[in-house]
Amino acid sequence: MPKTESTTPDPAAAWREWMTQSERQWNEFFNQMMGTEEFSQNMGRNLDVFLHFQKTMSEAMGPYLTAMNIPTRTDILALGDRLMAIENRMAAIEAQLTQIKGAVEQQSPAKTASKPRRTKRPASSDTN
Repeated sequence: MPKTESTTPDPAAAWREWMTQSERQWNEFFNQMMGTEEFSQNMGRNLDVFLHFQKTMSEAMGPYLTAMNIPTRTDILALGDRLMAIENRMAAIEAQLTQIKGAVEQQSPAKTASKPRRTKRPASSDTN
């Protein structure tokens, strides 16, 4: 049975077409705008202002956090670095111990478990 096209208009199709065209126009506009030197300079200035603000806030909050005995971000990062160094040293020690254990096991093969030698004789049974 051949497929026939519907004669009723599809409002969703018109909306999809409008959205596609609108999106294409906005993309064109923003690509042109972002491609200018002024936009790049403005973004650079905004980034500089943000970084200056962040640095100022960090410096201003440091004494308050110290007074309240709360660690700063820098303190937490330093603690993480120290913990990582400790873990690396422990891993190195563990590797060395494993090597030493292997060397000792190669030098003296495991002895078979034998009964201990008796050094004391049992009392004789001819006590009359």
